[in-house]
Amino acid sequence: MAMCIKDRISNFPDHIRCHILSFLPIKAAVRTSIISTKWRYLFASISTIEFDRYLLRGLTHRNVDSFKNFVDTLLKFPDQVSLDCFRLRDGISCNVGDHDFDVSAWICAALCRGVKEIDLELHNLGDVLTLPAVLFTCHSLVTLKLNAEGSKIEVPSEACLGNLKTLQLTHWVVFDDDSIHRLISNCPVL
Repeated sequence: MAMCIKDRISNFPDHIRCHILSFLPIKAAVRTSIISTKWRYLFASISTIEFDRYLLRGLTHRNVDSFKNFVDTLLKFPDQVSLDCFRLRDGISCNVGDHDFDVSAWICAALCRGVKEIDLELHNLGDVLTLPAVLFTCHSLVTLKLNAEGSKIEVPSEACLGNLKTLQLTHWVVFDDDSIHRLISNCPVL
């Protein structure tokens, strides 16, 4: 006697399936696109995006460009939802061979999607880390975590993070001149 197995998850509304996908690593979330047409582009609507060095494992020199294009497409996908969290972790920002990741563009794309939390763990970026100025003026940002491994961070003079409640600085984050004072004094709810 054959058992009938129902796919109940595929019948959930999109926002519930997106919430489920947000708990998966990005590779696994993308793999769900082959389940059925209902799942094909659902991964692009997840509200938490995390990239780490484990995504680079197994990439050849040739398909690093494909990875960069995938990230660009994912962050700039039409009809995207707002982001709850954007994480660049574990050295994803370092150079891989001749390939430089456009981390600033990825951060800007996340900010354009109204991200609430940004968690950056950036390595091998030299003495001065130039983060996009818009990062320090984003009104949707509630949590900012920076780990820059000894790089100096310059905060622009127009910095104002009106809704920032949590600022976490770890592992040798160094600020240029009075940047830390300028940052903290322009975060009224911190």
